Amino acid sequence: MKNQKTIKTMHVLGGISLILFPLLLMVAFAMHFQSISEFLVFEFKYEQVPVAGTVTMLMGPDAMRNFTGPHLTAYFSVPLMIFAAIALGSVLFREKPWFSFIGASLTLVGSVFMAGVFAAWLSFSAIGNMPADQVEGAVSALEALTEMQGPLAITTYLSVLSLLGFLVLAAGLFKSQIVPKWSPSLIFVGTLMIIIFMDLDNLMFIGALLMLLGMLPISLKLLRSEALSDPGIVD
Repeated sequence: MKNQKTIKTMHVLGGISLILFPLLLMVAFAMHFQSISEFLVFEFKYEQVPVAGTVTMLMGPDAMRNFTGPHLTAYFSVPLMIFAAIALGSVLFREKPWFSFIGASLTLVGSVFMAGVFAAWLSFSAIGNMPADQVEGAVSALEALTEMQGPLAITTYLSVLSLLGFLVLAAGLFKSQIVPKWSPSLIFVGTLMIIIFMDLDNLMFIGALLMLLGMLPISLKLLRSEALSDPGIVD
């Protein structure tokens, strides 16, 4: 009886995480936009914002809305990313153990670096506390801090492992008979969009939405404590 309660609790936590993880990402990406019309302007190549503009924004009244808030929300999604990967891995393990192990392991390792990336960028918001007459010094400091080299570059590149793990898990689910193939297909395409269009927030929002839609049927079955690895579950 105790084991059944533990399994049910894990199913519930996993099911909730599969919904909240992509949902928090969507909130973080959406916070960068002031209006729907701004959201609907699609660019397919990221243009780096001048550091001077970033410093001005960090020193202004909208720093929380435009920078700290979105990054903090994405930061809070990292633990949910871990739980979501474990949930998908546990669902997949009986039929495709190697896909399950490799995919969950990649996300678990990558999430450590992903948390480091968000923590680093959140620390840059301290520039907003500098006196206005020190803008030049703040610009020079932020230019040095955000240079994509050394530890920051290593941490950033390794953080992508967290998303590659979901690609592996989605591929395993697609090859299995656990859920209808459209579900892992949406997870795969959504995750791939976030990787390819990194820092293009409206396209990443769409990617996170696809992930949410793909994870929804798996989440619902976990919340109902249905045995996903039993045969005959696919309609």
